Amino acid sequence: MNAEQNPVGQQPPDGLAEAARQQRERRDIWKKEGEPSVMRFVGQIGVLGWIIVTPTLIGLFVGRWLDHKLGTGIFWSAPLLMSGVTIGFWSAWRWMHQQ
Repeated sequence: MNAEQNPVGQQPPDGLAEAARQQRERRDIWKKEGEPSVMRFVGQIGVLGWIIVTPTLIGLFVGRWLDHKLGTGIFWSAPLLMSGVTIGFWSAWRWMHQQ
C-alpha cells in the first residue's frame, strides 16, 4: 500500500472532511429553504458595489482635499484613489468568501 493511500477505517484529511460537511450543510439548507429570490441576488450585487465604491470615493475626496489645501496638483489624489480601490476590492473579496 502506498503512503499516499489511506488504510481502511482511517479518517480522511481534515480539509476533505470539512469540505464534505460544508457541502452537506449547503444541500440541506437548499432543500429546506429553496432557491434564493432574484431580489436577494440584486441586493447582494448592490452591497458588493457599495463595498467597492465607498472606500474609493473616500480616498478620492481625501486626496482632493489634501491637494487643495497643500496646492500639490494630483499628488495625493492619485495614490489615495488607488488605495481606496485596493481596500474596496479586498473588502469585497473578503465579503464574497464569507457568504
